[in-house]
Amino acid sequence: MTAKGQFDYSTDDRTLAGKVEEGVPVMDVVAFGRSSGFTLDELAKLLRIPPRTYARRVATKTRLKIGESDRAVRIMRLFDRARRVFGTQARTRQWLHRPLRVLGGRTPLDFAQTEPGAREVEAVLDRFEDGTFS
Repeated sequence: MTAKGQFDYSTDDRTLAGKVEEGVPVMDVVAFGRSSGFTLDELAKLLRIPPRTYARRVATKTRLKIGESDRAVRIMRLFDRARRVFGTQARTRQWLHRPLRVLGGRTPLDFAQTEPGAREVEAVLDRFEDGTFS
């Protein structure tokens, strides 16, 4: 748990798997959105949930379904990793929304819609951090 009582989504994969299986509390996603600068509409799009459905879930403070939880954890983990590389939330958000040649002209957020795509984005971050630009 973080200082604000929210779960730490940069933890190990075994713990994250359990969190995904039980369903991520939608309020954790809301807190992530507030701290990272994502709007409710952006989060709904990233989680592939219709905006009205997402708003209803927020209003009732429910848990996400397994697939939605998986996508939420993936985005939170990727944002945390990118923030460690770029240092600020503004630079992180800018990078996540920038089309990259190494990703076929797609943005990191778009490319990370699947787990293999997210792993490739993380590999790009590793290369960037190591000074091996691609």
